[in-house]
Amino acid sequence: MNRALPLVVFVALSACGTGAARVATGSAPSAATALRALPRYTLPRTVADSITTHQLAPGITQHDLVRNAGPLRAHVLDIDLAQCVSIRAVKGGPTAVGRATTTALLQGVPAEARAIAAVNADFFVFAPPGVPVNAMVVDGQLLSGPIKRPVLAIDAERRPFIGLLTVAGTVVSARGRLPFTFWNRPSATGLGVIDAAWGQPLDTLVRRTALLLLPSGARAQPRRYVVAALPVSHDGLARGDTLMLVGRSRGALQSGDTVTVDATLAPMIPMQAVGGHPLLLRDSVIVPTVDTEGAESFRGLNPRTAAGYADSGRRLLLVVIDGRQPGYSVGTTVRETAALLRDLGAREALNLDGGGSTAMIVRDPTSGKVHTVNKPSDATGERPVGNAVVVTGSCRG
Repeated sequence: MNRALPLVVFVALSACGTGAARVATGSAPSAATALRALPRYTLPRTVADSITTHQLAPGITQHDLVRNAGPLRAHVLDIDLAQCVSIRAVKGGPTAVGRATTTALLQGVPAEARAIAAVNADFFVFAPPGVPVNAMVVDGQLLSGPIKRPVLAIDAERRPFIGLLTVAGTVVSARGRLPFTFWNRPSATGLGVIDAAWGQPLDTLVRRTALLLLPSGARAQPRRYVVAALPVSHDGLARGDTLMLVGRSRGALQSGDTVTVDATLAPMIPMQAVGGHPLLLRDSVIVPTVDTEGAESFRGLNPRTAAGYADSGRRLLLVVIDGRQPGYSVGTTVRETAALLRDLGAREALNLDGGGSTAMIVRDPTSGKVHTVNKPSDATGERPVGNAVVVTGSCRG
């Protein structure tokens, strides 16, 4: 095992074993297919009235699109995953809590990784600030758990995946096996586990259902824990290597019991992941629910950020569309966003957070200076967001 989570319980998140996606629909393409030699790709001229192209780094191309009707302005990062590039899910701190601008998130990547470009990613909550609505995986560590919404994920072999992630875990004791389906996603009804990466106290309702799992002995595989009651004075925050088991379905576990915890994500093993909503394309076809998911105001004309992959997973497309600016760019509906991704060649595509959060940041290949490519719609400029997808010019991220 050459990579594992700090708590060494998400054994299936490590880059070991077979580690391949196990579903046909929305699954990651095989490494052989993804790395097949392809000619250099150029966008079809029909996607816009004007296309300006910049080479940011080997394997990382920026396209600026203008459509006169609307008008509409969009920007595309076209990433060749067969080149020496890596995709990172980036948060402004070590836990799920916190907001930062996409610019700050790009600039926070260590210099040796050569961060080239970034776009904002998942929707987030404002209290606690910046917690992603869906799953976020950073270097194999799950900061926030999945919900029933799709994610953009990258595995250890740089294969993209767009689809649902689920947690399957078990707490094992002398009393039997206790399954759980949540990790770093507290629920007062279902059973789940919280670790220090969650970074926020449990609310009162969930706290009433919690047990502490205190680490016992060496960091062996599997790690052993001792069950303890949560003191009334406890602030509901997981710290260090201590876990918290939350939910009313705790079975017959008692204080003093020794347990092991094992969990995995399915149907693939992500090294990086961010959430989005809704799904836009499946097998190059616009998903019918783009016309019904979310409020009418959400489905209407708005600034957009979206992601997709093309050419059997070799090309990752990150797209931002400016909006809410008459005479400059009016934005797109969810359906129009899906159509643009399809026209760009995407087979699978996902809508990310948009509106005032939409931002694309790039590093100038000559000067090295970082600048905002698009024109954010907020009057105050670039908005602090929950997380970002960062593209680096390093094979190791």
